[in-house]
Amino acid sequence: MAIEEINGNSVLIGPTAFVVACFLAISIYNFVVLNFIILTTFKRRRGLYFWSFIFATWGIPFYSTGFFLKNFRPSTNGYVYVTLIIIGWWPLVTGQSAVLYSRLHLVLDKRSWLKAVRTMIIVNAIICHIPTTVLVYGANSSNPDPFIKPYSVYEKMQITIFFLQEMIISGLYIFETTKILRITSITGRDTNRRYRHLVRHLLIISIIVAALDCPILALEYANLYRLQTSYKVFVYSIKLKLEFSILNRLVKLSKARKNSTSFAQTTERTERSESVGTIDDCQPEAKDR
Repeated sequence: MAIEEINGNSVLIGPTAFVVACFLAISIYNFVVLNFIILTTFKRRRGLYFWSFIFATWGIPFYSTGFFLKNFRPSTNGYVYVTLIIIGWWPLVTGQSAVLYSRLHLVLDKRSWLKAVRTMIIVNAIICHIPTTVLVYGANSSNPDPFIKPYSVYEKMQITIFFLQEMIISGLYIFETTKILRITSITGRDTNRRYRHLVRHLLIISIIVAALDCPILALEYANLYRLQTSYKVFVYSIKLKLEFSILNRLVKLSKARKNSTSFAQTTERTERSESVGTIDDCQPEAKDR
């Protein structure tokens, strides 16, 4: 990737500037919408799902503003826009993984797997966020030359690691959801038709969410840094909005599972879970107020 794309010494112009500006603007719009949805959706504001949602959502404006200054106002002190980018990037990426993890327990009934996923998120956050933060400050300093190449290499590494992390979490979710769909299909009962429809919808949305990450990796390895960074925040804001579609189905799915003896133990475990919050914490507020 070009040095000027990394250290922000040139103003972005041309068609790329328009695309980047659109991605950043839509991301800010989605941030406003997400906050409105959060305030009107969650009945009780507690648990990992809620707080990771808040954490990830509030990473959007910092990240977007930082890259707006970097791309269109490069005369701004480099440490200002880099700090905004870093403040937004940490919650944006790891917060999204925490959101995925916090609903994984609703379909995955293996405590050892859940613990492994949680450990993976923590370890990857440490090995990716900290070195990248140091390198990005160096690459945007008054003496960027020693940091440009290491940052370029480590940027690809951390994007690949976070991509694989989200693929693993989404893959587990899709696999377990498919198992539930297969079990309910075998029974062939009419009462399970709506249940299967809910599970199928969850499966489709989860596949879409996973697929949205692929262009991020492609743009990075194509050395299109400015497009990659702006597309990333756009995609992450879209994925958070899609989470509400998944959330609504999970609420219905949880209610359906409460009426199924085959899932009784899993439901009881879900309702007892204090580390992530219960599904009731995520249910929409009553409208008859």
